[in-house]
Order: sequence, then structure tokens, then C-alpha cells
Amino acid sequence: MPAARLRHGRAPGGTLGGILRRAGVDKDSEILVTGPAGLAALLWFCRHDYRHVGFVRRGPAPANDSDCVLVPETCDVAALERLLDEGPRVRRGGVLIVMTPEPASPANDDPAHRLLEDRGFRIERCLHGAHRELHVARRIAA
Repeated sequence: MPAARLRHGRAPGGTLGGILRRAGVDKDSEILVTGPAGLAALLWFCRHDYRHVGFVRRGPAPANDSDCVLVPETCDVAALERLLDEGPRVRRGGVLIVMTPEPASPANDDPAHRLLEDRGFRIERCLHGAHRELHVARRIAA
């Protein structure tokens, strides 16, 4: 099944630019994009004059932390766990923006929320749409 992706700057519940602004990510923030759809997102950032954006391939990532990590496609909980273990790092106070499938159980038992919280993130926004959730999670733990 193909992964759902952010397309043309649109995300469930708003535009990518609006989601970034509400999360405190601006054009001078250090942003890393990862995943198969990452190159398209990288082009979007370039067209919108973001100054410090990089693309990171799958697998172990650089040790440097960033203000924002964007994953512009849907990943299941196992893929999210791999990303948190091996992917680009979000500095304390930074945000991770990632889509996961909508959970089958009630929202208070969302496995993606549980995983993010266990890894030191606080969910700031969870936007629902098209059988997926877009999470904006701020890293609060070291």
C-alpha cells in the first residue's frame, strides 16, 4: 500500500507553512527532512525561502540535533520507532512532525502517542484526516 504523503504543502488540518509557524519553526530554523518523499519536501522548503534545511537518507543519521525533523509520509509505529532510534535527532525544545495511520482504538490508547511520550516528546497537535494523524511533537527530555 503506498504511503500517504504531504502534497503541495497540504497536511491534514492545514498547510505545511501554517503547521510550521504554529510549532515555532521559522525560515532560520535548522530543519531536517527524511524519508522517501523527503526530496519533494526539501524542494518546498527551498521554494519558500527556508535557509537551513537538509535531507537525511534512511539509516543512521548525523549526530547533530535540529530544530525540526519532518517526515512527509505516513509511517507505522515500527517505522516511527526506527526513526526515533536511528534517524535525525530533534534538539530539546525542537519539534518532530510525522504522520502515522489512524489508530483502531480510542485516542487515549494511541500507540504513536505512547511511543513519542516514552521517548521524551509531548504531543502539541494531532491533526486527523484521510485515515492518518499528523503529529506535532515537541521534545522535552534530553
